[in-house]
Amino acid sequence: IKDKIEEIYIRATSGGTGEAKNGGNYGASLYPAALGMEQGFKQLLWTDGKEHKWIEESGTMNVFFVINGVAITPDLNGNILDGVTRDSALQLLRDAGYQAEERPISVDEVVDAARSGALTEAFGAGTAATIADITHIGFRDELIALKPAADRKISHWLLEQLDGIKYGDMPDKFNWLMQVEHAAIHQA
Repeated sequence: IKDKIEEIYIRATSGGTGEAKNGGNYGASLYPAALGMEQGFKQLLWTDGKEHKWIEESGTMNVFFVINGVAITPDLNGNILDGVTRDSALQLLRDAGYQAEERPISVDEVVDAARSGALTEAFGAGTAATIADITHIGFRDELIALKPAADRKISHWLLEQLDGIKYGDMPDKFNWLMQVEHAAIHQA
């Protein structure tokens, strides 16, 4: 997906409901998302509501950036959804020995890393998309192309792991899957 860093409109702000999965968090994003689509972007990289200095989410997904081999996702600051796919990705990465950080990540850090080539991967992590590669980052009048999706290691590995566990093709050592008995469904 092609993302634009949003510096005018906001998705969530401190004291609001940004960390909750509710329709109100997405309704306000429709107009700015439509403006971004008119400019050729699929999603917006949402920034904080005070300074537009910190990256928060990508569209309706949590977001990860791989900079110098470290997978970084914004920390849960009250504005960011504590997504199941985000949590699962962090568990898988850490279990496999990847360095994964939850911390504030600034627009400047992402843009500088993208320009220098230190940003090798960026992707959204969400329920419907699972893992969605970000191919370009738009920042003001600049469009920064990232490494081709076909050459990415971490996002493809994560998608393979998540899908493999979900479909029962790989072991579920985290006990994420739950057997639902047919009889229990009828009793409910």
